[in-house]
Amino acid sequence: MNLEALILLIAVIVLVALIFYVSGALVSQDWSASGSLILRILVVTLVAVFVIPVFRDAAASIDIGDLGLLFAFVLLVVVVRFVLVEELAVAEEWLASIVISLIAVVLIYIVDEASRALFDLRLLEIF
Repeated sequence: MNLEALILLIAVIVLVALIFYVSGALVSQDWSASGSLILRILVVTLVAVFVIPVFRDAAASIDIGDLGLLFAFVLLVVVVRFVLVEELAVAEEWLASIVISLIAVVLIYIVDEASRALFDLRLLEIF
């Protein structure tokens, strides 16, 4: 991995962490961030950045198409529920984790498509 790819990887991790912070803050209506919340967001971000492309590539290699993305989304919902939502003040934890994951996936997709259109760069395919 060269220096440019490492810098891009760090930028993607920061951007996805910011997206998870915003989606969690929108759902919980609490914009404060403690140290433990930031650490939990970082864990969820690392899972999203490194695991989702693996599921997508594995599904493509065995010709099951978008089923790998569905598995990755379900895994993301479970990780958000047990890692991130524990720190947030919400009434329905599973519903909050689904909404946080959905908002985050949509925002990540928008940023990924914008970076592809503007810079000809896929953010989640930097390995």
